[in-house]
Amino acid sequence: MKTENVLCPKCGKGNVIKKGRRKTKFGFRQFYYCKDCESGFTDSKLPNKTYGPGVIVNAINFYNLGNTLEESAKHINRRFKVKVSKSSVHSWLNEFMDICTYHIIRDEVLTTYSKDVLVSKTYEHNGLNYNFKYHRGKTDILCKYPSLAEYVKGLERGCPEFFENDNRCSQRKITISFKKSDRYNLACMLAGFALKSARSNKERHSVVETFMLINDSSTIACEVPVWFWEKNLDVGICGHIDILQIRNGKIYILDFKPDAIRENENKVASQLYLYASGLSFRTGIPLINFRCAWFDEYNYFEFSPIDAKVSYSLEKAAKSSESCVQTRQRIPEENQGLTGKV
Repeated sequence: MKTENVLCPKCGKGNVIKKGRRKTKFGFRQFYYCKDCESGFTDSKLPNKTYGPGVIVNAINFYNLGNTLEESAKHINRRFKVKVSKSSVHSWLNEFMDICTYHIIRDEVLTTYSKDVLVSKTYEHNGLNYNFKYHRGKTDILCKYPSLAEYVKGLERGCPEFFENDNRCSQRKITISFKKSDRYNLACMLAGFALKSARSNKERHSVVETFMLINDSSTIACEVPVWFWEKNLDVGICGHIDILQIRNGKIYILDFKPDAIRENENKVASQLYLYASGLSFRTGIPLINFRCAWFDEYNYFEFSPIDAKVSYSLEKAAKSSESCVQTRQRIPEENQGLTGKV
């Protein structure tokens, strides 16, 4: 199968296909074959590196989960069947410290949480599994909004039955007018570095989310469930926030979108706007404190939801009104403290 964005190092052409993986003394590497010059070559996503990106990314991950340099090296050696030294792990941490900014607060987190920093829970929604995670240390240290911290931690107890309906934010028809800023920032760098370790397109979201949750100094949670009743549409709405951050006193709702520049702007901005509105409702935090953005490894597009102008389409809402009212009535009383009033 022909690969995208892979050029042959010998002839510089892109007529390249994957030809399995090759085992080297430094671990497994993807092997490519160029149909033009008939030469083969291995993956070199991180030039001038002895070890592949999977080894380096996972070593940084493991260290920032609270392990020592020696423990990190041993873990990587067992997992990838390599011989990494603790000095190699130390050099990678130093090399990528401008991207992996978690080192700024790592010691502060470890004094309270040691290695027990990540909380994970899997939710099933419309037949798909979503792995909600949050970082206990960063949530406590960074989040100056008590209601938001309470909401994130409360998701350990689960979501109400209401969340199982099929009215996802991505399916709502609204028209939104907004002013966006476009720039290349740390989120792009984190995504670009993390994606080098992804073995397939299917892994891209989880690799980026997990890497940012562990190694970024702003990300507190990923795959965060959110739900609320949208009175303008008269339907219940729910969804999952890819990445939740606290930066400069603001709450950032981020959506990782491969090839972000080609996204339908109205569709992705509408989805993010509804996420922000839902989280604002759930926590009681004014919408002015939120920022929304979608990004990939090359681009980052951000807007303020409070400044957006929104109009609603009732076409789809009318078709599902009866089922939504029934769903609304099924929210159990024991979840009221978690969900708030609807």
